[in-house]
Amino acid sequence: MKSVLSLCAVALLGLAGCSKAESQNGLTLEARLPGGFGQLSNVVELDSGRVVFADTREKLFLIAAFGSGKLDTLGRRVEAVKPDAAPGEYKFPGWVALLAGRTVALVDFSALRTTLWNEQGQPLRVMPIAPVAGTAPVLVYDTMGHGYKIDYQTMLEPEPGQTRMPDSVPVLRIDLAGGKVDTVALLAAPELGEAKFGEQKQPAATVFAPNDFFGVLANGTAWVARGRHNRVDWRAPDGKWSQGKSRKHTGQPVTQADKDRVLAQVREQGKQYGMPQDLPIEYPFAQTKPPFDFALGRPNGEVWLQRPRGQEDAAMVYDVYNRQGAWQREVAFPAGASLAGFGESGAIYASLRNADGTRTVGRYWLR
Repeated sequence: MKSVLSLCAVALLGLAGCSKAESQNGLTLEARLPGGFGQLSNVVELDSGRVVFADTREKLFLIAAFGSGKLDTLGRRVEAVKPDAAPGEYKFPGWVALLAGRTVALVDFSALRTTLWNEQGQPLRVMPIAPVAGTAPVLVYDTMGHGYKIDYQTMLEPEPGQTRMPDSVPVLRIDLAGGKVDTVALLAAPELGEAKFGEQKQPAATVFAPNDFFGVLANGTAWVARGRHNRVDWRAPDGKWSQGKSRKHTGQPVTQADKDRVLAQVREQGKQYGMPQDLPIEYPFAQTKPPFDFALGRPNGEVWLQRPRGQEDAAMVYDVYNRQGAWQREVAFPAGASLAGFGESGAIYASLRNADGTRTVGRYWLR
């Protein structure tokens, strides 16, 4: 494990801790990490003072302490992960999760494998996961020995003789020890349209159409945020469902600026695959924006739904629902900040934009 002295041209020499607290719309920014990063994954809290996360642009796995400002790189990035590679090697660290026993799971989006690490940031082993519903990695875990995966294969590879797309997508629960798989939830199928890349046509999810989001608490209690109904439903560990209360929503119109921004992002992402930048691209777009475009669960049983923004530089606003599926409040982040994770300590972690355009992690508390 080596210390990081510089990232994205921001020196971390003479680390002196983090900035003092400041308040914004019910949130108090207690501290922010020094330095800057390219692009942040989610943030996982190890304890009240330490977090782990990935810089998905620089492709590094990192551990940081808010009290001292100390930042370390975990493991080693390699250009190719061999089948027998050590668990401390990765190519594209993209997501982090907390499992039982304070064990950390790091998902490598390129190698399509998940490695386990202890609280001190030491690699333990590669986690074997039953090959279920394609090669996409498992991102959601509880601390009861389960991983959860949305089975989009049912849409990508329909059953023989199936003439139309299914109207729901199953969420699979995978027993990590034995490999047993069962279905614990059904999500509404994404709204599909037709995309064009030059002369090539292919089905694509309609941009800005409402989608369902799935999450789980540490004890296996699951929730589904229903995009078409603007509500949060809950599933108890014994399998019993409770339906949340829908909230009225008036969709913002999708503007040409919204479409141009999305297509610019598609082109930017296509660069790494050699896509010609002058290739004509068309995507299906909804007429209005959904009630939320991201959802994240908090250890205390809240679910935060991120509202779509009217302008690219507008502040992020979240609708907070409780364990009974009832709306509680809205929480606004300052401009340039977005939700990145929650801690069992009650802390709220955000990705913050620095003045030079890099990102860092901030720790908030909610009044």
